[in-house]
Amino acid sequence: MSRITVLTHIDRLSCFYSLRPFLLHGGSRRFDFTASPDYCLRRDRNQVLVMVRQFLKPDRVDLELMARLRDKYRTIAFFHDDAGGGIPRLEVLPYVDLFYNKALFRDRSLYGQHLYGKELYSDYYHRRYGVADPDPRERAVADDPRQLAKLRLSWNIGIGDYPRHKWRQRAGTAAALLGGPRWARPFYLSSRLASDPVGANQGRYPVHARLGLMEKPSIAYHRRLILDRIGADPRFLVGPVPQPQYNREVAHSRIVLSPFGWGELCMRDFEAVRAGALLLKPDMSHLETWPNVFLPGETYAPFDWDAEKLIETAARYLDDETARLRIARAATDHYREQLAELPRRIEKILEEIDG
Repeated sequence: MSRITVLTHIDRLSCFYSLRPFLLHGGSRRFDFTASPDYCLRRDRNQVLVMVRQFLKPDRVDLELMARLRDKYRTIAFFHDDAGGGIPRLEVLPYVDLFYNKALFRDRSLYGQHLYGKELYSDYYHRRYGVADPDPRERAVADDPRQLAKLRLSWNIGIGDYPRHKWRQRAGTAAALLGGPRWARPFYLSSRLASDPVGANQGRYPVHARLGLMEKPSIAYHRRLILDRIGADPRFLVGPVPQPQYNREVAHSRIVLSPFGWGELCMRDFEAVRAGALLLKPDMSHLETWPNVFLPGETYAPFDWDAEKLIETAARYLDDETARLRIARAATDHYREQLAELPRRIEKILEEIDG
């Protein structure tokens, strides 16, 4: 099989989440990692290019670079790395053979619409509540079926490094910046789940809801709305705490509330499942993603995007321990099964890229 060059932005998310399957894959030695487009254009002899977390800083697609890369490589696969189903860099589609995303809208026609704030839920809050950003930006859309046919589902942050430890991950990222992404591997924790996360969870806290806020109004509104609904309800843990305390609390919470953030997918989705807690989250039925722990009433408890039934849903499962435990156990079992499929999944993806 062909050697593959991986052109990646190096940061904590790439080193400990997005690149983890490439770094741990049984055939990882077939990858040449670089953070330099100049290396790709001038020195790389491989014919297959994988691009990961590109055009983030600055948040502008370099179309001249894409055209030059297109002229050089036989195959280009672009791994988009935002946290949601929205794709704010669709203008790369004509220059690549395959476009992988952590999550995709089930309704692909949404990629042909201008979504306010780039996500479906930010567009919803803009239209319903009039939430506006100080510097709204209109992103590229794609409605050509030939281009949309390039979209593929990759993997999300569920395959990454848990529990989070700020200083360990920062050290691993610093090492990767010096020596390349492989230098982050010694800082990895095992991705294995505990044998019985639900049994190990002592349930000391009813609902964990320590939510941070974003600066962008159309994104932040969702969390503000949830916090307004919670109010002073003593069943909900709110407010910022240091990472070690956060980890300890999640590990022994009966329910973990995981709102949308920069996208629908959040690390606390998987922290909740790994802790054997019930995941309480806004409805995710509009998305495809993998690993998928978002089967309503089976692996998580959904509530409406207006959060009108948030308190009611939380109370229901606080009062019904049998139902809460059933869903929590189903989530950990389903998640475990999917993680076991990861080697085969990446192999199939690489076969498609190389083919």
